[in-house]
Amino acid sequence: MGSKANQAQAVRDRARDARLKAARERRLRLDPDQLARERRIDEASVDVEVAWEDRAQAEQAIKDAEVAAAAAIKRLLAEKLAVKEIVQLTGLDQATIRRLRQVDADTGDDSSASEDTATGAEPAGSQVA
Repeated sequence: MGSKANQAQAVRDRARDARLKAARERRLRLDPDQLARERRIDEASVDVEVAWEDRAQAEQAIKDAEVAAAAAIKRLLAEKLAVKEIVQLTGLDQATIRRLRQVDADTGDDSSASEDTATGAEPAGSQVA
């Protein structure tokens, strides 16, 4: 007997779904701009997701570039160049060179978590309400 009740419920569910679909189609025929609006919303949502992924990749590229620059500065310092000479050679200012000299010490496993917290950056997959 339970099987018949389940079958009857399934028939009612399918009928309800069909009615909902028909009601939606009628509503869209009455308001064709609604369908275009829904498409625009979907496209904008996807654009946000893609842009956020691009942002995460760009942040990683910046980190990689800073590590490479820090290694190069370390090599210049190993050649006994003064910071003033490095400024002249690279075009970077002293503050940037000083910061990059610290990058080597900051590349530990916990640095990305502390940097995200310090800058207020959200992790790449974060959702904003």
